Amino acid sequence: MSSFMWLWWQGYVTVCLRGAGIERVLNRAAQAGVAMLKVERVTSDAVLARMAAEDFRRLRPLLRESANGPRVSASILDRHGLPFLLRKFRRRLFLALGLGLAAAVVVYLSNFVWFIQVTGNETLAVEAIKAAVEDTGLRAGIPRRSMDTRSIERQLLEQLPDLAWVQVKNRGIKVEIQVMERDVEETSAQGAGHVYAKRDGLVTELLVLQGTAQIREGDTVRKDDLLISGMYYDRQGRRQFGAARGIVKARVWYQAVGEASLVRWEARKTGIRHRQYVLTIGPFSIPLGRSYPRETHQIIKRSWQLYLGSAMAPLSWTRLDYEEVEWTAEGIPASEAERTAYELAWESLARQGVERDKILEEKRTVEPLTDADGIRVTVQVEVLEDIGQFLGQ
Repeated sequence: MSSFMWLWWQGYVTVCLRGAGIERVLNRAAQAGVAMLKVERVTSDAVLARMAAEDFRRLRPLLRESANGPRVSASILDRHGLPFLLRKFRRRLFLALGLGLAAAVVVYLSNFVWFIQVTGNETLAVEAIKAAVEDTGLRAGIPRRSMDTRSIERQLLEQLPDLAWVQVKNRGIKVEIQVMERDVEETSAQGAGHVYAKRDGLVTELLVLQGTAQIREGDTVRKDDLLISGMYYDRQGRRQFGAARGIVKARVWYQAVGEASLVRWEARKTGIRHRQYVLTIGPFSIPLGRSYPRETHQIIKRSWQLYLGSAMAPLSWTRLDYEEVEWTAEGIPASEAERTAYELAWESLARQGVERDKILEEKRTVEPLTDADGIRVTVQVEVLEDIGQFLGQ
């Protein structure tokens, strides 16, 4: 036990010594065995020290012995430790008992579930989900240690076929139930069939609601592998063939590539201008003047149409202004080009259905383009998703 912990247990005081003979008093205190800790000189004639409450009584005779020399006084600035704390609580016994009782009640009540929150539902009513939750034994007031989240998730999926995924999270006195509903096309499929993998992945969670599992957690599967067979045995031991149902969560990798140039071409006007007119009569156009290539000129077009009352005559007059430009190459910083290529790669991932806030891991590879002055960024992300896909037979 440290010296300060022992002092706190015994009770100690903070003492201020004032006078010109402080050093002589400190020396006498050390010779008399009066221990002082954290001695701090505040001014030239003032010192702060911490000592046991019992030692302060032994310090007073030493102050009187120094009366022949410069006068030294000692005053208590503060009291610390368990004895003084108990003395305060003894004066407020009922307050201490109330605080202790309230703390005990709070600790005891924190061992129970008091709130149940359901999120993620769209068409299913919250009341229907909470009724199914109560059927599993989860309700307000049950002990937290009696909860079996895996069992509750399984029972909810069995009772509510419209749910594709359920996760029960214990948040202390509150339980959060996150659900995801099945697609309409999936729920309408009633025929027999199997569940196949729609992507490559590493299986992390397997929940079979109907059928026979063909894989285990930790297996690596390829696209179109059979995950859950529709063949199973009922309670009477008879072989049945129905619609396989279940959840197969796996770690899945997506990859996308984005490219960006390190050169930006800017058009600079030379100040040389040309003009051309075009007369259009019905389907025929008659150019008046020379035309210029669009690669080296910017074109400003303005047209006039002849109107005859509410009718429109097939006659128009167009003016084309050509402004000559020179294309100059400007370098783009590599960091800016890399950001552009990275965002293009993520646009491709978003089209594949990847959401940034749901990725588990991301890898980025940057390499120069060999056939052009540019940068290629390859982004690989890992997500956790249900790779099961039902196919009827």
